[in-house]
Amino acid sequence: MHWRIDIPYRFSRAVAAVLCMLLCCSAVLSAVADKPAKQKKENRRAESHQIELLEQNWLQALTKSDTAVLEKLMAEDFLAISANGTLSDKKQYLQRVSSGVNAFTTIDVMDIKVRMQPSAAVVVSQVRVLGQLDSRPVNAVYRYTKVYGRATNGQWRVLNLEATRVSGPEEMGMHRGTPLSLRPSQDH
Repeated sequence: MHWRIDIPYRFSRAVAAVLCMLLCCSAVLSAVADKPAKQKKENRRAESHQIELLEQNWLQALTKSDTAVLEKLMAEDFLAISANGTLSDKKQYLQRVSSGVNAFTTIDVMDIKVRMQPSAAVVVSQVRVLGQLDSRPVNAVYRYTKVYGRATNGQWRVLNLEATRVSGPEEMGMHRGTPLSLRPSQDH
């Protein structure tokens, strides 16, 4: 038994046109589906850049002891942990900067990484600091972590800052983050 189906020419053209249209729609839908992912990545890059600019503003304000700028960048519930373990709230931190107890002449950024989250940003940085810390001269390298949160008005504000001393004078017992007691002896 042999089956033969005759399809009119007009019908086969219509099927071909429908198949072609389905392929085109599939391509368009695929491109549209990729667009939100690309847009999201571009938005994250733009927000990351915005955080880097805020970081520059923060560091410039510190070197100028400009507490007005710092205050605008801080959340109301801001907390800072200094390299010596001192915990400060917003008012205490601003007081230390305005009084000159902490006065920075130079803060050079050596490395910065920004990690974006939907409503937060985490900055991990390494800086060389020259100036005065706790009314004592300082010339050292620090790493710090700063957490930004998005306020209800959409603006980024610093929620938390924590600093860790990486290196300083040898008498401080530190060299690139390694205590002297753990460093190989140089007497050999």
